[in-house]
Amino acid sequence: GVVAAGVAVPRLADASDAAERLAPVTAAELLVAVSEAKVDGLSGTVVATSRLGLPELPTAQGGGGGSALSLPGLLSGSTTARVWTSGDDRSRLAVDGPFAEYDVVRDGRDLWTYDSASSGVTRLVLPETAPGQEPAQPPVESAVTPQQAAELLLGLVDASTQVSVGDREMVAGRPAYELVLDPRDPDTLIDTVRIAVDGETFLPLRVRVLGTGQVEPALEIGFTSVRFEQPDPSVFAFVPPPGSEVTERSLDALTGAKRPAEGPGAREVPVLPAGARPQVLGEGWASVVALPPVELPEDAAVLVGQLSRPVQGGRVVTSALLTVLLLDDGRVLAGAVPPAQLLELSRS
Repeated sequence: GVVAAGVAVPRLADASDAAERLAPVTAAELLVAVSEAKVDGLSGTVVATSRLGLPELPTAQGGGGGSALSLPGLLSGSTTARVWTSGDDRSRLAVDGPFAEYDVVRDGRDLWTYDSASSGVTRLVLPETAPGQEPAQPPVESAVTPQQAAELLLGLVDASTQVSVGDREMVAGRPAYELVLDPRDPDTLIDTVRIAVDGETFLPLRVRVLGTGQVEPALEIGFTSVRFEQPDPSVFAFVPPPGSEVTERSLDALTGAKRPAEGPGAREVPVLPAGARPQVLGEGWASVVALPPVELPEDAAVLVGQLSRPVQGGRVVTSALLTVLLLDDGRVLAGAVPPAQLLELSRS
């Protein structure tokens, strides 16, 4: 024990010194650096932890038969995933459970998903991109990384947000700055956002979101290890495992109707009616997304029943960071605001 301590203490001191040696930056400079950050490729391990204060959800039955990527697992507890990216149109997410694996692979226009629990494979073809345009972005199957979480939250920064630089620290073995966002809007449930920013590449390494009155983050997603190098191209060359059944889809086919459940393990996904678009009500941290009437698939409806409580005109799901109001007429309102605000908006 004494020998181990003698080895570990100098390493911790060296790491602390590396963080302290980062050049001083202002909040404005750090915001610009994060917005312009770009690397050719990376690989690493990401851990996402939720402490949303939701009721305990039942786990999958049948021992090891559940999917590695389950909604109850994402809403409560921790999920570990390996991620790889190369350029703008190649990425891979692999979630390993005790007895299952879930993969999302983006290779150019092809987006593959694979769930070993059901041997179900889906191939979604993304639309072509004209020269000079940004590559088409996949729908909800996109992998969530610290960079994507930070981008979403930084998009909410407005005049009501106090932005500052916190303590420098080591994250995933790398010296990092801390960008701190404090919303001044009294209507939001979000108290503070802390983004650890890599001191060399300025990519977000970890995001922590604290709800009002919380000591621990309600939501945390961050790298535990990361390398900023281009992965081998073979990582993105997905080949359906033997015995799996492949379902082909087109992005155009996902608009105007509910996606049908086809193939082993496939689930129905709610899709907005043709021509309908989500509305964003309000601005900044207290903004609310309003969806037109949509029919939830059976498994989602069951989950809503377990998490929600009845209110006048529908049901509401409350958590430390987000409130979702599902109205009897099928409309859905969601935002980082108290339930009373959603109810008021639903009547306007």
